[in-house]
Amino acid sequence: MTNPLDSQLLESFVPVYDTIPEKWEDAKATIVEQLKMLANAINIREIGWYLDEELLSGKAFIPSPNAGTFEDTSSNYRTMLRKVIVFPTLNSGVNTQPHFIDIDSNFTLIELYGAATNAVSPNFTGQPIPNGSDTISYDKENIIITVGSGWTRGVAVIEYIVEL
Repeated sequence: MTNPLDSQLLESFVPVYDTIPEKWEDAKATIVEQLKMLANAINIREIGWYLDEELLSGKAFIPSPNAGTFEDTSSNYRTMLRKVIVFPTLNSGVNTQPHFIDIDSNFTLIELYGAATNAVSPNFTGQPIPNGSDTISYDKENIIITVGSGWTRGVAVIEYIVEL
Protein backbone atom coordinates (compact mmCIF):
# COMPACT_ATOMS: atom_id res chain seq x y z
CA MET A 1 0.00 0.00 0.00
CA THR A 2 1.28 3.46 -0.90
CA ASN A 3 1.54 6.02 1.86
CA PRO A 4 -0.54 8.99 0.64
CA LEU A 5 1.68 11.40 2.49
CA ASP A 6 4.45 10.38 0.07
CA SER A 7 2.25 10.67 -3.01
CA GLN A 8 0.15 13.29 -4.74
CA LEU A 9 -3.11 11.78 -3.52
CA LEU A 10 -3.77 14.71 -1.20
CA GLU A 11 -2.30 17.39 -3.45
CA SER A 12 -4.48 19.95 -5.19
CA PHE A 13 -1.87 20.79 -7.81
CA VAL A 14 -3.10 19.97 -11.30
CA PRO A 15 -0.30 19.14 -13.73
CA VAL A 16 -0.52 20.60 -17.20
CA TYR A 17 -0.72 18.10 -20.04
CA ASP A 18 -0.25 19.22 -23.61
CA THR A 19 -0.71 15.88 -25.31
CA ILE A 20 -3.69 13.60 -25.52
CA PRO A 21 -3.79 10.23 -27.28
CA GLU A 22 -5.02 10.39 -30.87
CA LYS A 23 -7.59 7.60 -30.54
CA TRP A 24 -10.81 8.56 -28.76
CA GLU A 25 -10.87 5.34 -26.73
CA ASP A 26 -7.44 6.17 -25.28
CA ALA A 27 -8.10 9.90 -24.97
CA LYS A 28 -11.38 9.42 -23.12
CA ALA A 29 -9.69 7.92 -20.03
CA THR A 30 -7.09 10.72 -19.99
CA ILE A 31 -9.78 13.42 -20.27
CA VAL A 32 -11.92 11.84 -17.54
CA GLU A 33 -8.92 11.68 -15.19
CA GLN A 34 -8.03 15.30 -15.95
CA LEU A 35 -11.62 16.42 -15.28
CA LYS A 36 -11.60 14.54 -11.96
CA MET A 37 -8.32 16.18 -10.98
CA LEU A 38 -9.66 19.62 -11.94
CA ALA A 39 -12.90 19.12 -10.01
CA ASN A 40 -11.05 17.91 -6.91
CA ALA A 41 -8.52 20.76 -7.06
CA ILE A 42 -11.26 23.37 -7.49
CA ASN A 43 -13.50 21.91 -4.79
CA ILE A 44 -10.75 21.76 -2.16
CA ARG A 45 -9.79 25.41 -2.54
CA GLU A 46 -10.84 27.62 0.33
CA ILE A 47 -13.90 29.66 -0.50
CA GLY A 48 -13.45 33.38 0.03
CA TRP A 49 -16.98 34.07 1.27
CA TYR A 50 -17.28 35.02 4.93
CA LEU A 51 -21.02 35.28 5.61
CA ASP A 52 -23.17 35.39 8.71
CA GLU A 53 -24.79 32.10 7.74
CA GLU A 54 -23.52 28.53 7.68
CA LEU A 55 -21.66 27.87 4.47
CA LEU A 56 -19.14 25.46 3.01
CA SER A 57 -15.60 26.70 3.62
CA GLY A 58 -14.13 24.77 0.71
CA LYS A 59 -11.87 22.96 3.16
CA ALA A 60 -11.98 19.27 4.00
CA PHE A 61 -11.06 17.54 7.23
CA ILE A 62 -9.20 14.34 6.53
CA PRO A 63 -9.14 11.63 9.20
CA SER A 64 -5.87 10.52 10.72
CA PRO A 65 -3.88 7.84 8.87
CA ASN A 66 -4.39 5.67 11.95
CA ALA A 67 -8.16 5.79 11.45
CA GLY A 68 -8.03 3.34 8.54
CA THR A 69 -6.56 2.80 5.13
CA PHE A 70 -5.90 5.44 2.52
CA GLU A 71 -6.90 3.33 -0.45
CA ASP A 72 -10.23 5.15 -0.77
CA THR A 73 -10.49 7.85 1.87
CA SER A 74 -12.64 10.21 -0.21
CA SER A 75 -15.73 8.90 1.57
CA ASN A 76 -14.03 9.71 4.89
CA TYR A 77 -13.40 13.40 4.10
CA ARG A 78 -15.44 15.68 6.31
CA THR A 79 -16.81 18.89 4.87
CA MET A 80 -15.85 21.93 6.93
CA LEU A 81 -18.39 24.67 7.49
CA ARG A 82 -17.78 28.34 8.29
CA LYS A 83 -19.91 31.01 9.87
CA VAL A 84 -19.21 34.63 10.80
CA ILE A 85 -20.79 36.06 13.94
CA VAL A 86 -20.98 39.86 14.04
CA PHE A 87 -20.70 41.76 17.32
CA PRO A 88 -22.19 45.25 16.77
CA THR A 89 -20.14 46.45 19.77
CA LEU A 90 -17.58 44.88 22.05
CA ASN A 91 -17.87 46.33 25.54
CA SER A 92 -15.14 45.91 28.10
CA GLY A 93 -15.70 42.52 29.75
CA VAL A 94 -17.73 39.54 28.51
CA ASN A 95 -19.71 39.88 25.24
CA THR A 96 -21.98 37.20 23.78
CA GLN A 97 -23.73 36.76 20.45
CA PRO A 98 -25.89 33.76 19.49
CA HIS A 99 -24.36 31.58 16.78
CA PHE A 100 -27.46 29.48 15.90
CA ILE A 101 -25.26 26.44 15.20
CA ASP A 102 -26.57 23.03 16.19
CA ILE A 103 -23.90 21.94 18.65
CA ASP A 104 -24.29 18.32 19.66
CA SER A 105 -22.14 15.19 19.96
CA ASN A 106 -21.35 15.33 16.21
CA PHE A 107 -19.98 18.91 16.35
CA THR A 108 -16.19 19.34 16.23
CA LEU A 109 -14.55 22.75 16.39
CA ILE A 110 -11.78 23.20 13.85
CA GLU A 111 -10.97 26.89 14.21
CA LEU A 112 -12.30 29.89 16.12
CA TYR A 113 -10.85 33.38 15.82
CA GLY A 114 -11.99 36.96 15.81
CA ALA A 115 -11.06 40.60 15.42
CA ALA A 116 -11.98 43.85 17.13
CA THR A 117 -12.22 47.23 15.41
CA ASN A 118 -12.20 50.72 16.85
CA ALA A 119 -13.80 52.84 14.14
CA VAL A 120 -13.51 56.11 16.07
CA SER A 121 -11.37 58.95 14.73
CA PRO A 122 -8.46 59.56 15.04
CA ASN A 123 -7.36 56.09 16.18
CA PHE A 124 -9.00 53.65 13.76
CA THR A 125 -7.32 50.67 15.39
CA GLY A 126 -7.97 46.97 15.46
CA GLN A 127 -6.60 43.74 16.85
CA PRO A 128 -6.96 40.00 16.41
CA ILE A 129 -8.67 37.95 19.09
CA PRO A 130 -7.34 36.09 21.00
CA ASN A 131 -4.75 38.69 21.92
CA GLY A 132 -3.16 38.86 25.37
CA SER A 133 -5.96 38.66 27.93
CA ASP A 134 -8.67 39.10 25.25
CA THR A 135 -10.26 35.72 24.55
CA ILE A 136 -12.78 34.04 22.31
CA SER A 137 -14.75 30.86 23.02
CA TYR A 138 -18.15 29.30 22.43
CA ASP A 139 -20.82 27.41 24.26
CA LYS A 140 -23.96 25.60 23.07
CA GLU A 141 -25.71 28.87 22.19
CA ASN A 142 -23.20 31.73 21.96
CA ILE A 143 -19.84 32.95 20.78
CA ILE A 144 -18.17 34.62 23.77
CA ILE A 145 -15.57 37.36 23.39
CA THR A 146 -13.95 38.85 26.47
CA VAL A 147 -11.97 42.08 26.01
CA GLY A 148 -10.17 44.41 28.39
CA SER A 149 -11.29 47.60 26.64
CA GLY A 150 -14.26 48.51 24.48
CA TRP A 151 -14.36 48.35 20.69
CA THR A 152 -16.91 49.72 18.24
CA ARG A 153 -17.44 46.33 16.61
CA GLY A 154 -16.08 42.82 16.34
CA VAL A 155 -16.40 39.64 14.34
CA ALA A 156 -15.88 35.98 15.13
CA VAL A 157 -15.19 33.27 12.55
CA ILE A 158 -15.97 29.69 13.48
CA GLU A 159 -15.07 26.69 11.31
CA TYR A 160 -16.32 23.24 12.23
CA ILE A 161 -17.47 19.83 11.11
CA VAL A 162 -20.81 18.33 12.11
CA GLU A 163 -20.19 14.66 11.48
CA LEU A 164 -17.73 12.16 12.85
